[in-house]
This record gives sequence, structure tokens and C-alpha cells, in this order.
Amino acid sequence: MNNVRPKEFRIARTPAFPRRVQGVVAGGRNPGNGCLMATMIFFIVAAFLFLPSLGHGHANPPSAANPPFYRITRAGSTDTSYLFGTFHLLEAGYVDTMPTLMAALRHADIVVGELVMDSAVTGDALQGLLSAAPLDSVLTKTEYRLVAKAVKKYAPIPMMLLNYAEPIVAYAIIMEGMYAESHPENHKTGVPMDLYFQQVAKDSGKSVIGLERADDQEQVLDSIPIREQVQDLMELVRHPKSATAQMDTMLADYRAGKITEILDDPSFGSFSPKEMASLLYDRNRKWLDTLPKILDRHHAFIAVGAGHLAGDEGLVAGLRKMGYEVALQTPF
Repeated sequence: MNNVRPKEFRIARTPAFPRRVQGVVAGGRNPGNGCLMATMIFFIVAAFLFLPSLGHGHANPPSAANPPFYRITRAGSTDTSYLFGTFHLLEAGYVDTMPTLMAALRHADIVVGELVMDSAVTGDALQGLLSAAPLDSVLTKTEYRLVAKAVKKYAPIPMMLLNYAEPIVAYAIIMEGMYAESHPENHKTGVPMDLYFQQVAKDSGKSVIGLERADDQEQVLDSIPIREQVQDLMELVRHPKSATAQMDTMLADYRAGKITEILDDPSFGSFSPKEMASLLYDRNRKWLDTLPKILDRHHAFIAVGAGHLAGDEGLVAGLRKMGYEVALQTPF
């Protein structure tokens, strides 16, 4: 390891990461770490979309708390489904106080998420995620020390493990730890809202399905250039206050239902059209191919990242073009 980065970066997959790292992934002795491992890929994709490059934050004053929640119906059908836009840093304690939302969850006979978050997500998928070119080979000595310091302070995963992860993985885990430290009131249960919905469904004997697989989300990560991943990781560890301030702005927008404002943030200009298509629009189109098959047969509760709902290429507009009535509701 030296102080000069290689001229060209690439995400190099290795056949397998070291046995000691496999033990950390597979051991699951700590229930909290087991939950973390089961939702890691999902959270990382969501985090990179909603935690863009720092330094471009906008300021919108918070207003009435109405996160994005929609009722879905169709003429000639008695089926009623619901669509909720999630914010992946908020936990079960935020949504279980929303009576209308929880009633919709109880009413549903099937719960739909981006990914089914259970032990099946681990194994080969996580081995692929944690078998990149080591961080100490793509960062300078100074950069590596800064990242290691941030990992020690904020992450529940040892640097020994994260050294074999792509920079985006370290970014997401450090960011989550930073936010948990600055907002402990939002981190009491340790259960992200997306996972909570699926747990409630399983406890009630309902079916849970995902709109994509773990390897689909891994492909999304691979579409992000490693140069960009390194740049964003270093911005994060060098400017933690800016990161948490930007997250506060995004959280205020989310609670007010201002998902379009989140996507209109100038920070998203750092993504090329191709990257935005991979992160958001291509996935929306695939989901819109699948959702009618669910909506026409079930009373569904659909919970996906709020960014997927907004804009002309979002799920709300897409479902309306298909003839569904998608009406904004209050979750309270």
C-alpha cells in the first residue's frame, strides 16, 4: 500500500474472501449483526441512491409529517392495495405509530418489498459483495487510515471485514452509524422499517415477495464506477457534519412527503444518466412489469424506497398510465 492510487480502478472479484472473514459473515452470533447482514445489500443500494455526494445540500423547511403513502385501486376490481415509500434509515418505531398505515398492512394478504430480507440474502450474495479488491489496495495510506478511524467509531463491523468490501459498502455502513449517533431517537429498535413490514407479514402468516433478487442489487452496485465510490467515501469520512446535515434535510423532505425535492437535489447531478437509469429508472420499469400481476390478484402492501415513487418514470406515474387510480393518503 502506498500513497499513490493506481491509475485505473476496477472492481476485481476474487474467488473467495479469507476464511476469517467468512466466519464473521456466517457466524451470526450477535442477533443485531445477523439482521445487518441480511439487509446489507438492500441498504447499500438504497443508501447510495439517497446519500449522494456531499456539498450540494439544499434546505427545505419541514412541514406537516406526511410520508408518501398511496391507495391503489382499479375500475371494475374490488381489490385495494397500498404503496408506501420508505426511508431506509428510519426504523419500526417511526411507522408502527401510524394507524392508517398499519391497518393497510394488516388488511393485505401479501407484502411486497424490493428484496425479501431473510437469511437467504446472505451466503453467496454477501460473498460476492465482500470479495472486491481490498480497500488498502485502492486507497492511499492516508485515506485508509481515515476510513479505518471512521469504521472504528461508527461501524458495527470490523475493518478486517470491510477491507474486502467495495468502497460503497464502507460508505453505507459508516453513514448509517453516523446517523445513528446523531439521532439516537431514530435508532431504538434496530429494525429498519422495510424489514419490520416483512416481519409483521411473516408473523401473521402472510406471503412476502421481492421485486428483485440480491444478485440484481449487486449488479446495480457494480454499475457505479469505483473512482466515484472512493470519492464519495472520502468526502464522507472527511466531512461527517456535512453528511448528517444533508441527511437531516432529506429526512425533513421525506417526512413532509417531498420525495420530488429529494430527487431534484443538485447532488443527483453527480450521477450520469446511465447511472441514474441503473440505480432507479431501469428498476422501476422492471417492477412495473411485475406489479400488475400482483395488484390484480391480491390486496397488496408494497413498501419500496421513496425515490422509486417520484417523477415521470416513478411507480406512481407508471401505475396511473396503466389505468390504476393511485390516490395519496395520510398514514396517520
